[in-house]
Amino acid sequence: MIIRMAGLQMVENCLSGYNSCMFAYGQTRSGKTHTMLGEIEDLEVRPSPHRGMTPRIFEFLFARIQPEKESRRDEKLKYNCKCSLLEIYNEQITDLLDPASNNLMFREDVKKGVYVENLSEFEVQTAGDILKLLAQGSLKRKVAATNMNRESSRSHSVLHVSLRVGGKRIPQLT
Repeated sequence: MIIRMAGLQMVENCLSGYNSCMFAYGQTRSGKTHTMLGEIEDLEVRPSPHRGMTPRIFEFLFARIQPEKESRRDEKLKYNCKCSLLEIYNEQITDLLDPASNNLMFREDVKKGVYVENLSEFEVQTAGDILKLLAQGSLKRKVAATNMNRESSRSHSVLHVSLRVGGKRIPQLT
């Protein structure tokens, strides 16, 4: 129900020209990670009915892109999708896909808008590509024990995906 009400609309809004963002907030052990990721192991082989919002949103995004590419084949449009993943911990920004890059800085540019300087970006072709990067980066997040959870994340992570069509930047999914 949540994917139909919020997730699918988020993708449609993005493809219509609006930036989109989904934010999970709540107490430790309230289900944020499960809601956003769910079961993501082996999704390329067999999609789990217990996969979360993130895999479903990107499955829908790429399912929407494919027929668009085919219907506009004569225009030779190229869809370019890039992904980055960062962690904010103790007011420091770390690139989770290149952990040697830490203490990164937010910058603002007239053309780019707000961005993180030197944050790595990887081109992705499928929802599976995004999930692989997400799983890889998630292993590098800062975790510690709390009274409620043995491995509670101590940080905030941001998965950022940008899509360009034929060289033109369209809004982003975060």
